[in-house]
Order: sequence, then structure tokens, then C-alpha cells
Amino acid sequence: MVGSTALSGALDPETLRTVTLRWFGLMSAEIEARGGTPEKFIGDAVMAVFGVPHVHEDDARRALAAALGIREALERFNAELEQSLGLRIGIRIGVNTGQVVAGSDATARQALVSGETVNVAARLEQNAGPGEILIGPQTLSAAGPTVSVEEAGPLALKGKADRVPAYRLLALGADDPELLRRFDVAFVGRRAELARLAEEARAARRGARLLHLAGEAGTGKTRLVREWRSRADGSGRPVHGAGRCRDYGDHGSLAPLAEAVRTVLAEAPRSVDGHQDDAALSVLAAGLLDDGTPNVPLEEMCAALAAVLARAARTCRPVLLLDDWHWAPPLLVRAVELLHSRLAEAPVLIVCVGRPGGAAPPAAAIPLRLEGLDREESARLAAELTGAPDAPVAARLLDRAEGNPLYLEQLLLPADDSTPALPGDELPPTLQALLGARIGALNPAERFVLDIACVVGREFDPVELARLAATAPGATVPPDGFEPPTVLPVLQRLRRRRLVEPVGTGPRGPYRFAGGLVQEVAYASLSKRAKAERHEQASRLPSVTGAGDAAVGGHLERACRLRAALGLVDDRTALLRARAATVLGRAGAQAVARSDLTWADSLLGRSVELAEPDAPGAVTALRRLGEVRVALGRTEEGAALLRRVMTEGAAPVEAAHARLALAVQDPGAALASVARAVLPVFEAAGDRVGQARARLRLGQQRQSTGRHEEADRELVRALDQAVAAGAEPERAAALGAVGVSLWRGPEPVAAAIHRCRALLTAHGGGRPTVGVTLNCPLAVLLALDDRPGEAHAALAEAARLAAELAYAEAGVFLPVFRATVTALAGRRAEALRLLADADAEAERLGAGGMRVAIALEAGRLLLDEGRVREAAERLLPATRADALARADTVDLAGLRARLAAAEGRGEEALAAADEAVATAALSDSPLLRATAALDRARVLASLGEFARADAEARRAEEHFSDKGHLPGVRAARTLSTGLVAVRARTITTEKAS
Repeated sequence: MVGSTALSGALDPETLRTVTLRWFGLMSAEIEARGGTPEKFIGDAVMAVFGVPHVHEDDARRALAAALGIREALERFNAELEQSLGLRIGIRIGVNTGQVVAGSDATARQALVSGETVNVAARLEQNAGPGEILIGPQTLSAAGPTVSVEEAGPLALKGKADRVPAYRLLALGADDPELLRRFDVAFVGRRAELARLAEEARAARRGARLLHLAGEAGTGKTRLVREWRSRADGSGRPVHGAGRCRDYGDHGSLAPLAEAVRTVLAEAPRSVDGHQDDAALSVLAAGLLDDGTPNVPLEEMCAALAAVLARAARTCRPVLLLDDWHWAPPLLVRAVELLHSRLAEAPVLIVCVGRPGGAAPPAAAIPLRLEGLDREESARLAAELTGAPDAPVAARLLDRAEGNPLYLEQLLLPADDSTPALPGDELPPTLQALLGARIGALNPAERFVLDIACVVGREFDPVELARLAATAPGATVPPDGFEPPTVLPVLQRLRRRRLVEPVGTGPRGPYRFAGGLVQEVAYASLSKRAKAERHEQASRLPSVTGAGDAAVGGHLERACRLRAALGLVDDRTALLRARAATVLGRAGAQAVARSDLTWADSLLGRSVELAEPDAPGAVTALRRLGEVRVALGRTEEGAALLRRVMTEGAAPVEAAHARLALAVQDPGAALASVARAVLPVFEAAGDRVGQARARLRLGQQRQSTGRHEEADRELVRALDQAVAAGAEPERAAALGAVGVSLWRGPEPVAAAIHRCRALLTAHGGGRPTVGVTLNCPLAVLLALDDRPGEAHAALAEAARLAAELAYAEAGVFLPVFRATVTALAGRRAEALRLLADADAEAERLGAGGMRVAIALEAGRLLLDEGRVREAAERLLPATRADALARADTVDLAGLRARLAAAEGRGEEALAAADEAVATAALSDSPLLRATAALDRARVLASLGEFARADAEARRAEEHFSDKGHLPGVRAARTLSTGLVAVRARTITTEKAS
């Protein structure tokens, strides 16, 4: 009421009370007539609630209608007051919509509802002018499109940090709700889409096909696929397996693929010989089919899966349906791409179904876009839903549905029925209200079972629900007369209401919610206390513990966070917090071991957030999270976490891991010194992964000084530790470093090629990273042995594997190796072009170390071509580098010597050449010694000292020969022969003179 103070001054207390009570009565009548409840009277104000204790699908509209009714009633009342008392009453109204906490006793009018939604409604009322009705944005959205408003905000409301949009209600258009019966309706439209799916299914008989069916939420993607399946021809018996991607829950990144594959393998007939690919199945059973993660490298897992599906395709036509693809994690996208490429000619069809946006479609997927129904089709569907084919369809209804079949269906559903909805869809509040009304209409036993099930998850077991019902905590008390054995009959009733559905064929088998929105709405309507207690109980269910640590940790985490949100910071909450952190950290470690880094990041991040700093395992989870984020390219975040491990008094082993990881990221760090310092810590603790990492860095340091035999011994130790620990990244890194020493070290080329191939055979199967790191140095070794065809084949294999792994650095190192092989074949111009491409990519990626090596290689080729000025410019990045490895130092000194000689600076040239030879002598690399000797021979020749130059060229030839470097032998021999001829001509000339 506006101006109540002035009114009290104008009327005596008895008259004022009479007027106020009559006014309250008029307001209550308007509210109650529309199903609302006047909750409390506060001075001269009334607070009413719609949707409590009974939810209606149009509660927002009812509230607005009541507000307008109150204003109209006031006009009539004011006419009476003006005639009898000579005064008028003014009012202002605020309406807001949202979630509240509601008491269970509808007769206890005081404190029936509370929460932020109530507070905002009061603030809107206080900001309204006389006679105005201000409504919040959620109310406007929930009330539908026929509401007429004008903007009145955003408003700065007391207690709200951000301004709140507000609207002035002008009128409410006609929208009489109709409770329509639910019918199983005919499929409408989609002829072109059905034909396209059938065409692709036929094409899949000739080889694997991959489709991406995309459409906005509710456009009927699932219904389309089901219709296509029902119409599939019987030749070659199609067997469909389906999996659903989710943006929530605790499951491996490949869980949707696992769901689909399990069904296909269970339903596919056995081949005539009854043979099964036991090796491939064992790979899948221990990882993908177990918990939805790859227990072997992704390439190997996909190869095994392709083999199993190809065998199943001998007796049926496998179809994998992956729904809600927009939530697909990167690992799943990559797995589907690899699987499709591996399947090749196998008659397998993969269909990814999702909304636009989110995860990208697989690279080779054939796009199929599903748009909304056109106006005529929408009208036909509405007629089917209403069961009145001859009745006209309201244009307003078609406008609201916007061609979306699910929207249209939900708007026409009766209050005792349901239709599956996609999980996570942001549907209009009207549709959410419809589902809330349907759930609110359940009897106490049905609602109790639904409340328990929605906490367990999308799928649930009747036996486990009965167990939970028997141990119901005080926050969720079973209704009178409810006994656990009644769970199954209740589920049957919920099935008839289309709220749940059986997963299998058995009456007692597992059930699931008919749609994700059903579960979400039921879950949202529970109190935090009830959810917390249910999640704690659910964490002990056999289905949850059987699903692994991630599932258990998810329930414990939710229980802990819900209790904390209630302010229950007690010993029980602390225990839940500690248990959740522990099992999530353990699950994160398992995900790391299986290279599921995206999932590991989520699990470890939640573990670190929950854990107390001094809790057991907390520092380990923190360190692993830092390493995972560095591996994912979030280098700064990862380094910050690793520094925390160093500064928070971590255990010696964890501090050693963090120190070594940080040193790897720091170009200025003394990496070898750090590795030597932490190695004893790892050895004392028996930490094989730590030992592999430390010995790898020590081996690489010895490589940088040119001591390749020592490096090889250290790298072999690193490899042994990595293999024993099952540490795949460390295995690949050690093998790659061994390959470099085989190329540059003293082992003869023939023996080095044999060993390199032996390592590939022993370690490369199913490990694409190993294939990349070993094939590149193998290609150079083959080129040194005058086998360019085999060398380019090895590079092609490395490029293929690098493309599968999506290595960003491949654009740098592959052209460099290709340039080396090309230059050894004498094609310098082509090699220079490759190096220019590599340098441009290195600059783009910020790979400064690679640019130095590229500059040295390009400078040498330019000098060999006689392009002295260009060579000098090209070598500038190397001359400006702060620190160089010994091989680079030798290269740079030899090239500077040749540049100085070409420019007539003889003494400087000879000094630099001598420096290169002396430095190379400290190395065991025959290639380094040969290159330095050849550079010195060329400098001496330019100074006219042909005898000394010839001796140096012969020394270079000897080093090249020791290595088996055939192109180098030819180059040194050619120089020596030329010097002998020049020297002979010089002697002849001297004698003649």
C-alpha cells in the first residue's frame, strides 16, 4: 500500500483497521482465485506465493494475472472508498520467479517460502511507482510471449551487487492453458533426412562411414535416428549400439564409445568359426570396456577396436550411435577419428548426433544438418499430438515452438505424462515448469522413489533404491506405509507416466530417467540437506563402487560441498572432504597413467581444491595436476602449481619431481645439475618414473657436450626405468634421444640402423609417439648409407604418425629432418626451401632453440653454394644465442672460419678453424670431428696452404669412413683430390719458373 502513513492520519484506528482488512481480503481473493497462497501479511503489505504447495505449469502467468486482478479490484474498491470516505488507496507490486526453500506444512502461513527470489520480489515492489507492477526477467521469460511489458530497469536493488533487469507489466494476453492427452504419434516430415541416412547406411556396406547429425536442442535428432533404425532393411542384420556424451558425471572420456561398443559386441552373432580376436578384446576389456579410458596408447586401442568391429561386421552391420556429441571431450573426438581411419573397408557406420557448437565434428565426418519443422509440418505434428487432425492449430503455439518438435510436444503434454528430453538442454522456463508440475503431481511414494533415484544418477538399480529407501535419513523421510519392496511397483507406475524407463528387457533390470531434464528438475527440487545425505549414501552403493574411484569421489564431493553450502562445517563434513579428495586424486592418477589428460585435469583439479594442504596425497595430486596442465599447454598454470609444491614443504620425492619439471621449463636452468641432485632422491624412494626422468635429462646433457657413448648408457637406463614403470611419455623421449646418439655418435651407420630398427620393433607397436621419435633419426642414418628411398619412407611414416598425434611442433622438426636427408642427396636448393618453411613455423611457435639449429644448417648450405653474404645473414640468430651445445659451437666456429676466409681475414679464419677442430676433439662424434676437419681444410685451401689442407681433408675422410657416412666420404675425397691437383699444378708452375 502506498501512503499508508497519510491514511492512518486521516482515519481513526477502527476505520483504518476496517479498510485495511477489507483490502487484504480483496487481495487474498484475487490471489487464491488463481491458485496462489497469501503467505503472510506484513504491516500494510502482503506476500503471496504461486507454485507452493502445488506446482502449476503456468504459475508465472497466474501470478501476473493476480497482480492485474488486484489492481482492477483496487479500482472498484477506490470508487467505493471515495464515495464513502473521500479517499483513495494506492498500491505497488513486485513479482519475481525462481527457486525457493519451501516448508512442508502448507497451513503454517508464516515462513512458508524463503530465499533470494523472495528478497528480489520485495526489492522490485519497493522500486515500483504508485499503481505499477514490476516483474523480474525470469518472470517475463516464464510467463510466455503474450505478456506486454516495457523496460523499467536495470535497477540497483538493495543487497544486490549487480543491477537487475526489470519490466513494467502493461497487460497479459489470452493464454488459457489446456491439459491435453498424450498420444503416441506418427512420425512427421523428415523425408529427405531419412533418405540421406538410408543412403549412407548402404554406402557403409562398402567401407566405414562417419556421419555428424547436428541440430538444435529438441529438433528431433533422436526421433529421426530411431525412425531410421526402425525402417532399416533386414539384409546383413544391422546391430546398433548407442552411447551418450555428457558434460557432467564421473566417467572416462571414452565412456560413450564404450557404451555403444558393449551393445554391439553383446548382440552381434558369432562368426561361423566361433573365433574371437582374444588379444584385441583383452586390450579393450582392460580399459575402454572397463571404465571408458584407454589403458594403452590411443592408436593401439583404436587398432584393437577396429579389429574387433571388423570381425563383428562379418555377421552383422555394426552401427555406433554417439548422442549429445556437443559434449564430446577432445579425446573422444580423436578416438572416433582414429577408429574411422583404422576401419577402412570394414562395413561399420558411426553416427555422431549433437547440437551445433561445443565439440567439433570428427575431421572426416559427413555433415547432416537437421533444421526445425516447417510451418505445415509443425501444424501436422500438433494435430497428431492433440488427436484432433481437423482442428486448427493456434498460430501462437506454432510461434512458441519455432518448428522445434520437442517444444511443441512439451507444450501439448498433459500433466500426468512425460517425454524424454536431452540432458543439459536450456529449455524455456515454461517447459521446465511443465516438468516440475508433472513431478509435483506424483503421490508421496512415487515422489519419494524419484527423489532417491535422481541423486543416484541417470541410471539406477531397483534393488539399490530399495536399500537406500530402507536407510532414509531424516531429511528425506519415507511416506507413511512405504516399504522398500514397494519400489518396483512404484517404478512401474513412474514408467507409465513416462518419467522412467527400463534399460533392458527384464522387469527387475536397471532403470533410467526418460530424459535428462526429468532428473535435473527432480534433483533441483530437493533440499541441499537431503541431497547431501543421499550422495553420501550413494557413494557406498555397489554400482557406484564398481564404477571406480571417480564415481565414488563424485558423490562424496557433492555431499561435502552441499553440507558446506549449508554452513555445516563440522567433523562429518571434514571427513567427507578428505575422503573425496583422496579418491578423486587416485582416480586422477589412473587417468594420467592412461593418457586421458582432459579427464585427469578435472579429477586432480577437484582433488586439489578439496584437500587440506597437509592431507596425505594432497601434494602428490597438486604435483600431478601441475604436470598435466603443462602437458595440456597451460604452461603458466602448471608451473605455478609446481612452484607451490616446492614452497609448501612437500615430501622430498614430490619436491624433486616439481624441481625437475620446473627446470625443464626454464631455458636458463642448469638442468643436468638439477637432474643429478634429484636422482638419489628418486633412487632412495624406488620411484622409477622419477629415475627415468632424471636419467633422461642427464643423457641429454651428455649429448649436448658431444659425449654420445656416455649419453647412450644413461638413456638406456632411463628407458629401462620408464618401461618398468609403464611411463609412456618417458619411454618415447628416451628412445628419441637414443636415436639422436645413434645418428651423431661413434656407432657405425650399419650397426646404428640395425639397432634403431630393433628398437622400433620392440617399442613402436601401437605407440605412435615412439614411431615419430625413432623414424626421424632413422631416416638420416639411411641417408648416410646412400638409401634415400628408404630414408624418405621413414620420414613419411613419421609425418603420418605426427599428424595423428596433432603435434604442433611437427611443422618444425619434420622439415628440418627432411632438409637434412635432401641435402645429403645433393639437392641443396630444395633443402634450403624446407629450412625456410621450418624457420617460419618455429618463429610462429616461439621455438627459439630450433631456430639456431635451422640457421646453422641453412648457413652451411649457403656457403657450400658460394652465397657468402646470404650465409652471413642467415647465421645471425646463432651468433646471438646465449648458450650453444658443443655440436652447435663446433658448427658455428667452422662456418665463421669459412666466412672470414672468404672475406680475406686469414688469421681470424685460421684461429676459428683451429677452435672448431679443438672443440670437436672433446667429443666422441666422428661426424662432428669430420665436419670441423673439412671446414679447416677449406680455410687452409683458401689461404694457399694446399698440403696442410689436403692432410685435413684426408683426416675428415677418415672420420666419415669410421662412421660409414658415405656422402661425407665422397665430399672429403673430392676436396682432397682437387687439392692434390691444385698442389701438383702449383709445383709444376714453380719448377717452370
